[in-house]
Amino acid sequence: MPVKHQLKSMPAPTGGLNARDGVVDMPATDAVELNNWLPDTGGVRCRKGYAEWAINFPGNAAVSTIMPYFPPGTTFPSGSFLSSPTVMPGQLFAATDTAIYDISTKTNAPAVSVALGSVSLDGWFSHAMVSNSGGNFLLACSETRGYYTYDGTNWLRRVAGAAAGEINGVNPNNLVHVNIWKRRAWFVERDTTKVWYLPVDAITGTVAALDLGPLFKRGGHLSFTTSWTIDAGEGIDDFFVAVSSNGEVAIYKGSDPSSATTFALQGVWYIGQIPIGRRGYTPYGGDLLIVSTDGIVPLSEVTRGGSGLLTASNREYSSKISMLVGEALRNSFTVRGWQLTVAPADRLMLCNIPDYSIYTDRQFALSTIVNQWCTLSNIPVRCYGSTGSYTFSGTSTGKVYLLFKDFLDNVNFAGSSGDLIVGKIVPAYSSFDQPAQVKQFTMLRPVFVSVKGVGVSSDVRVDYAELSYSQLIPTPPPVTGSLWDTALWDTALWTADSRVTYADWVSVNAIGVAGAAELITSSIADATLSRIDYVYLPGGPL
Repeated sequence: MPVKHQLKSMPAPTGGLNARDGVVDMPATDAVELNNWLPDTGGVRCRKGYAEWAINFPGNAAVSTIMPYFPPGTTFPSGSFLSSPTVMPGQLFAATDTAIYDISTKTNAPAVSVALGSVSLDGWFSHAMVSNSGGNFLLACSETRGYYTYDGTNWLRRVAGAAAGEINGVNPNNLVHVNIWKRRAWFVERDTTKVWYLPVDAITGTVAALDLGPLFKRGGHLSFTTSWTIDAGEGIDDFFVAVSSNGEVAIYKGSDPSSATTFALQGVWYIGQIPIGRRGYTPYGGDLLIVSTDGIVPLSEVTRGGSGLLTASNREYSSKISMLVGEALRNSFTVRGWQLTVAPADRLMLCNIPDYSIYTDRQFALSTIVNQWCTLSNIPVRCYGSTGSYTFSGTSTGKVYLLFKDFLDNVNFAGSSGDLIVGKIVPAYSSFDQPAQVKQFTMLRPVFVSVKGVGVSSDVRVDYAELSYSQLIPTPPPVTGSLWDTALWDTALWTADSRVTYADWVSVNAIGVAGAAELITSSIADATLSRIDYVYLPGGPL
């Protein structure tokens, strides 16, 4: 009796990128590679693109910081703000080593707000917003220029002195990081283990010191401080977190750091080497995530074994890529550019990897809808910044891009050109319920839902191969109707449905016990892969 071809449908890899489990045991919903396709509830969706927001910085100087000024009472612009913004609410600033520029409005001629010293790392700032009886302020500390404040009109570089409006007790030129905790401004002093704090609600005045050096047994300096809001069994509280350059984390509970009865150390933990740059951390849900050589570390996981006071949470959302993050960090922890941030409008948590060696323009992205990972590529990022739920990137070539707000990549300032978004999908290998039988894979059909056809170059990897096949980047088929929000109303011809299914069979020829599709894609952002169909001819046993 002749052997018949068999058809098997496999789900899109909504479980995301998995570098934790072996390829033989990986769940069918996970992916060996998943680049520029985001795990979601109905499949994996193509990420959105990016467009030029601010260009022609003098000398094409690298943009090192993007920071918002967003005081109470700020209103959102009317009109096309949501679909095609040209101005941001409040104010938005970009810093190079030469100056801080106002980029609140989309611009090809950024205006200088305050000049800097043109020394390396002058434009590398940490920042925080604070409001008090005196007004609304953006506090910012440069790696080399010290402490600045902005009041909505003027930038001031604060100097040492006992006079009103200055800093007394430490040279403010040595302050490199600022954080607001329990209504106090906290500053890290360069190349020391000291953190300095101001009185409640103050932005200048006399500072007091807290020296954490005796707590850091591995040496190094204090890198940054932040807060961690959790329920530790006594109600929700805000903990003070200090992290050393060698990866030791000190956690305090309390309110008044000058009183031992109201401010106490909860413990010190080691999380692995952290990157330079003071940006490898972010709050996420009820946790604090920190980048280290152990991966993206949830602080609740670190403290679980060391203190009954602090409640642990599930580490699942980071473990699948910890090995990849750790490997990248071990090769680049002395390179500035590691940064964690949340992009709420596109439901993402982002981890930027700085450019090093042959690796450029790479990020990890967590879908906050399903808590699963993928990688991103072809997005230039030296730093992230956000305001009004929009996310921006500053680049090493002197540009600021608005991220995840366009259907194409690299849309120019005039909006007249852009690039298709190129991606890659390799789902988990499957033996198709026949682990002892060789199979000849003959046809493959990825099923996409999109407003425009997705260009796909398809093949099948067999028997857990790790190397990609040589494939050209494909061109999407022509659209047969008109795109919503692009064509003219009452003039253009619309497709039967604004989102249609594209499912074309392609011939493949691969022989092995286990197989996985390899899809190289090019598309606009509005596309989702829902499943992959395989046709194969079963063979005999091994």
